[in-house]
Amino acid sequence: MSKNYFEIKYNGSYKGVHVELPEDIIGREYSPYMVNMILKNGEIRPRPRQYNLLPGTPDKQPILIVTSFQDANNVYHTVAVTSTGLWQLNRNWTRSSPPTAARTWNLIGQYGVQPGPNFPVANSVFINKFFWTNGGPNLWQWDGITSPGAAALWLPSTFYIKGDVIIDSNKNLQVANNSGKSGTVAPVWGTTVGAQTPDSTGTPNPQITWTENGKNINSPVGYVNAGIVDATNGVTAGAYFLIELNSQLVMLNTVESAGGNFPQRIRWCPSGLPTIWDPNVNIGAGFIDELDVADNILGAFTVGTTAFILRTNGISEMTSTGQGINPFALNHLWASDRGIGNVFPFGYAAYGPIGIFISSDDIYNVSLGGFKRIGGMARDAIYSDLAITTGFPIASIVPYYARNYVYNHYRLTIPQGNNSVSWVFSIEDEAWTKEYNSSKIFTGISRWSYIK
Repeated sequence: MSKNYFEIKYNGSYKGVHVELPEDIIGREYSPYMVNMILKNGEIRPRPRQYNLLPGTPDKQPILIVTSFQDANNVYHTVAVTSTGLWQLNRNWTRSSPPTAARTWNLIGQYGVQPGPNFPVANSVFINKFFWTNGGPNLWQWDGITSPGAAALWLPSTFYIKGDVIIDSNKNLQVANNSGKSGTVAPVWGTTVGAQTPDSTGTPNPQITWTENGKNINSPVGYVNAGIVDATNGVTAGAYFLIELNSQLVMLNTVESAGGNFPQRIRWCPSGLPTIWDPNVNIGAGFIDELDVADNILGAFTVGTTAFILRTNGISEMTSTGQGINPFALNHLWASDRGIGNVFPFGYAAYGPIGIFISSDDIYNVSLGGFKRIGGMARDAIYSDLAITTGFPIASIVPYYARNYVYNHYRLTIPQGNNSVSWVFSIEDEAWTKEYNSSKIFTGISRWSYIK
């Protein structure tokens, strides 16, 4: 054997993890051991260092989501949800050294009763308000302005935004049907569910019309319980999944204070009125039970004007009809008893025109152009990790790291005891790599990744 120096050069483009063939016969562009690195433009690059930007919340409970929204005054809020309630990031938190939970987070409101399991929160920002629900019989709403955010008493000569909720002199909830300014004297409020009350003692422009939405029930200090589905009897609803489609909020796989869990039920609010869910209050609200499919709804995302409803054994398309009473039409993409469906309720993610979910046979990319298998040569290794998960796998599509480092990728995090394994799919390179996260458990859907 020669003792002289020699080298072998391997040229890209590299294509990620490959476990479908024996190691000695896979191509040079693959590897079964691409761990803690990323692929960008076919190059192997170090994985950006990640770190915890924010301390946990003072209650030391799992954070179920951290996200930001803009209120009606164009002020941004960063909020976190735990089983305690809703927390807001203190604007001056960076001035504390070192940052502590008590100095970083302010409690907006605390639940009166346990809101639901410690599942990842489904949320939506709609008409400058933050809505969230997580498997309990409540849909919560905070406007980011009112402090506390619970429904306030009616005030004269005050501007209100469409969907705002106030408490009238009869202690009933009133929802603004349109944006405008209240009159100088309180109107004579309607006293039946669905009653319309014009708010004007002069000629305000425009005049607000209020709709009664029942009693102020189960509303904690801090924010509004917006999911009243039967205002007469005080029935509320939340869900496991929440999306916005055609200017309407949609709850899927609902949990209701009367009847419990309805895993095939879909509820929607009227167009532009996310605090009304009772059809007797506004005929634009409604619900449907998808009884013609023998499985459960396990997710949903929108692509353009179409929502893809992910079920255990299939997928349904939900599109707008433009009709007030029946605003949506559902079409099942196949009629077979078993088909391509979503088997992990929090393992799907969407960004722009694409969505990615995990079926029983592969991982799929779905868009209006159809379906595409993306598990590729890493599929068996991913499914081996999924088989030994100790909790809910959680996924998100992260378009970029901090500092404008563009790396659009699908991140699937699988808990394994006190550790986590993350499989990263580069959407641009269509390649998988793997990451290990020691002593870390992911409890909410990530919106960002950070570089230190």
